[in-house]
Amino acid sequence: MAPIKNEVLIVGGGPSGLLLAHELMRRRVPVRIIEKRQGPSHTSRAMTIHARSMEMFEHMGMASRLEEICLECPGNLYHFPGMSDDKCPRTDYRVLPTRFPFYYKISQNDFELALREHLFACYSIGPEYRTELIALEQDKQCVTAKIRHPDGTIEESSYPYVVGCDGVHSFVRKAAGINFEGKTVAVMSMMDVELSDVKFDDRWMNYYFNKDLFMNCTKMPGKYWRIYMSEPTGEYVFAKDAQKAYQEVADKLGIGFKVGKPAWVTAWDVRNHIAERYRTDRMLICGDASHVHSPSGGQGMNGCMQDAFNLGWKLAAVFRGEADEAILNTYERERKPIGSQISKGAMATHEVVMGFGIEPADRLHLTQEPGWEHRTINLVSGLSHNYRDVTLLPEGLTPVTGGPKPGERAPDALLVKEPQRRLYDALRRPQFTLLVAPGTTAPDAVIDIGTQVRDQLNRLFPGQVSTYLISRAHEPRFDFDHQSTDEEDQFTERYGIPAEGRLVLVRPDLYVGMACVPSEWNTVGKYLTQWFLPRGEDAKNGILNN
Repeated sequence: MAPIKNEVLIVGGGPSGLLLAHELMRRRVPVRIIEKRQGPSHTSRAMTIHARSMEMFEHMGMASRLEEICLECPGNLYHFPGMSDDKCPRTDYRVLPTRFPFYYKISQNDFELALREHLFACYSIGPEYRTELIALEQDKQCVTAKIRHPDGTIEESSYPYVVGCDGVHSFVRKAAGINFEGKTVAVMSMMDVELSDVKFDDRWMNYYFNKDLFMNCTKMPGKYWRIYMSEPTGEYVFAKDAQKAYQEVADKLGIGFKVGKPAWVTAWDVRNHIAERYRTDRMLICGDASHVHSPSGGQGMNGCMQDAFNLGWKLAAVFRGEADEAILNTYERERKPIGSQISKGAMATHEVVMGFGIEPADRLHLTQEPGWEHRTINLVSGLSHNYRDVTLLPEGLTPVTGGPKPGERAPDALLVKEPQRRLYDALRRPQFTLLVAPGTTAPDAVIDIGTQVRDQLNRLFPGQVSTYLISRAHEPRFDFDHQSTDEEDQFTERYGIPAEGRLVLVRPDLYVGMACVPSEWNTVGKYLTQWFLPRGEDAKNGILNN
């Protein structure tokens, strides 16, 4: 057996693989990314970055770059035949409770370039192209991979963990013996093209359809428009003259634009699949390797990247010997239900716009159900994704009311207006963050509790938790980097902080882990034992069991 390398092997250099590499490297876990493609892609299918992903990228320090190269999209317009634009159903993302109340439009190739540049700027690494995984076996100690290099030579190397971010036809998934159940639900093509005589509002994603045809289109950054097209026969989707086929479908739908010569066009089967599991011992799968969906709503790439964001901190802790490998099971336990939610949400939109054989008038009711728009934008944006049903809390914990529940997204809040400081600034460290909110009844006593729990956590879980005070005034018991005032009261309001105060523990992936009344501060350490191996004399003396 080859010596075990001190790094994680990531198979696949797309968005999921690049994001996972970033999350591991920022926790000082070496990685190697191999990619069998000839080089960086210059074409794309995905094109949307939703609000929850932007919150993730703000956490990673990438949001400002994406703001420079993306176009904002306020939402989707569903142009039912015969219905005026001001009456047609829409999903308007501008009401979302986030700093990013919209979604971004960008070609996947440009987006991947930004990811690669960020990864190289921070850590001097990138994918090894023309480098293909051709065999994979594992035992209790490692995974042994045979890798073909560009010159044809075969390398045999062993790794403690291998993660397959290698797409719908994942080699890693097959080697791990994981079934990928599902079916093909449509055929689709897409085109990047210059248009003329555009009459629709090109800021929005515009869906046009009739009984047997579907097309959506929007302006992209630069000179091109992005058009997706589908129909049940494949006659137009797989036509040799794509420009003619797209023009014909646009004319039949009454869209009115003129299609230029395409810069790029492709066609594919739309699949709806989800893996039976996400891990086989030391082999894991992530992104499209674990679930694929209809592109309706544009959730696919976002869900894949959020998978990597969930897995990264857990795999890092296991690799570094700070956690038992059993925590890797929580990756599937938390993310597979989200994959199912994304699939159901995508198919719900799919039925509205691509319910071929059913008259559009008979699909309209799907958009008229009470709360349809609210549910759709919160699901598609990722803001409503949560782990409530699988979150484990210490026994006997007093339930807290108000604010996000354990397992729900941790919302941002403006703390100080000038110079601006936001809650997400405090959460940007790649650790858990314990927020100490003193309240108004006995703030000094709660701050004392904050120092006590901070010191205990530093002893038990060194480097894993940052304790941060959010109070009414500067407090000398916390240093400058670990406190802020709540001048705007947004944090107090959004987290439902009561007069007696509260402790809120936020996970590294921006979800609330737990919250408790200050007097139950010892439960924070008990909660963290499900993630990390406690260290030091406190653990030996059983303080966590008191």
